[in-house]
Amino acid sequence: MAYYGQQPPPTDPNYLYGIFQKVDRDRSGNISANELQQALSNGTWTPFNPGTIRLMITMFDKTGRGTITFQDFQQLWKYINDWQQTFRRFDRDNSGFIDKRELKDALTTFGKQQVANANTKNAVLFASSRSNLVVR
Repeated sequence: MAYYGQQPPPTDPNYLYGIFQKVDRDRSGNISANELQQALSNGTWTPFNPGTIRLMITMFDKTGRGTITFQDFQQLWKYINDWQQTFRRFDRDNSGFIDKRELKDALTTFGKQQVANANTKNAVLFASSRSNLVVR
């Protein structure tokens, strides 16, 4: 999913539905955490941290079953792309890294004032342990 330094992938519902169908291995119409893991990468083409995947499922699971529907997946896709665009905007030197102040600015801009005011290191929970997000 991550395309660092490039335009984000299309958000066309047909495109997203194709991805959704590829990872919905059991054809249940829902994606589990394991299935979602297959649909996403963190920008270095390594998998997201499993805890991050579970967090995303929890955030977008409207049924409480531990899975996401296609509609949930569309919202998750938009959410991740919004985060990526915000990250790129604050990575002013295109290094692939942002410092602590820039992270706080990015979170504030993204509408998470209460998170930005909290201990900024807690916000790193969303980042994969192998991502390019560094808090300095």
